[in-house]
Amino acid sequence: MSLSHTTSPARACRRRHVFAVVALLCCHTVPSLFPALARAAPSCSAPGNGWCLARRFPGTIAAGELGFRFGEPLDVDGDGRADVAAGARFALQRKTLQAGNAAVWSGKNGALIRAWDGKPEDGLFGHWVMPVPDISDDGLADLIVAAPHALVGGRMRGVVVALSPKTGKELWKREETEGENLGWDLTLAGDHDGDGHPDLFVGAPGPDSGRVYLLSGKNGTVLRTYESAEPATSFGWYVAKLDDLDGDGRADLAVGAPTAADAGGARLGAAWAFSSATGRELHHWKGTDPRGGFGGVVTGIGDLDGDGKGEVVVAAPGTEDQTRSIPGELFVYSGATGEELRHWSGGQPGELFGRMVVGVGDLDGDGVEDLAIGAPWYRRGSSDKVGRVEFRSGRSGDVLGELFGDEADCWFGWHIRRAPDPEKRGRPALLIGSLRHPVGGQPRVGVIDLYVLRQKTPAPAHGTTKRRVRRSDIK
Repeated sequence: MSLSHTTSPARACRRRHVFAVVALLCCHTVPSLFPALARAAPSCSAPGNGWCLARRFPGTIAAGELGFRFGEPLDVDGDGRADVAAGARFALQRKTLQAGNAAVWSGKNGALIRAWDGKPEDGLFGHWVMPVPDISDDGLADLIVAAPHALVGGRMRGVVVALSPKTGKELWKREETEGENLGWDLTLAGDHDGDGHPDLFVGAPGPDSGRVYLLSGKNGTVLRTYESAEPATSFGWYVAKLDDLDGDGRADLAVGAPTAADAGGARLGAAWAFSSATGRELHHWKGTDPRGGFGGVVTGIGDLDGDGKGEVVVAAPGTEDQTRSIPGELFVYSGATGEELRHWSGGQPGELFGRMVVGVGDLDGDGVEDLAIGAPWYRRGSSDKVGRVEFRSGRSGDVLGELFGDEADCWFGWHIRRAPDPEKRGRPALLIGSLRHPVGGQPRVGVIDLYVLRQKTPAPAHGTTKRRVRRSDIK
């Protein structure tokens, strides 16, 4: 990778088949809990309640598709504000090679802090860009960048690198040598080796099976490898950090494989929960519809039922449905028992409901975590792939509100992450990506927007979730 911008930070889709594929610029809400907004979400500088737009981070590369996957913002320049990092994985080198680009912008004023260009051999560099707590011992957050189609020894195997936004230098590099697509998905895993630095779960899905690595955040060495008991196509497509499900004091691991086959060869998809310390399989869930892509997204959320363990969410967004005849589904499973707690479906065929899901904290004040669910191919009238984000109550399953994309081919809700309140007032905030939104007349550039939820008064309390006390009002 090459450094393309060097300011001083101290101062200042496409559709996938087996390995493929975001969304919004000016959205409006149709909420039940939150006040209704006009067609364009207002700036947070304007008075009012509900979701407002705090800052916009537009891409600059035509057809680059900024923000395929990005992490929660962290402070990389020491100004006390969380900064936003993302990549445009389709940025071209030599006019034909999709080498990609990664960058980080100031959360204070939106200015570009630093950017890196992938080398010609760094296929899809910037596919995943994630800020991580300081691993270079300079007191500032650093970045992890994945290039899952990077060439290693002449084969498309994948590379993950750690970068310092302060200096622009590479901190470490991990090349895949056994499988392929290293870094297709990744997430923070907590400190597993006790060195004081956060480690990483990194997926390397393959056409026959795949694996997930626990990498040292400090130097990229492999601490543990996770594999399914039987070969599972696309194992490692999506990974997530879970609550400590087995009681050993370490966060556990969820893995999705949306094209995994059953015993009869039907590609129904699957998902697993593993002990991060031993690799032991804790839970195994299987899809039922070959169109669903079950396991295409997995995530861990808070304790919904009061049994003292966080839950596991598995999506079947309909990514294998070429006719767009199903809306997509979302399943919430007990982290303790593996039993199904929730089952939600989208409202429109082909909208890819569940293509992204994140826990967003307690929006309605009932003491239970709520969820944001992306449906990036939602149609509005004759406009296709506008996209929407739906907010669901973790306690009741009720729809709390929605955000909608601005125009056709917006793909709003493809990727979503929580963010700190930019004014440090503790309000809910989200980064929502518009993978294919045009910028300056250029197509498929991509935009990432920071939204904040303003509420007139705190939501009324409906009780709190207590550890080890099972709630009777969970539906």
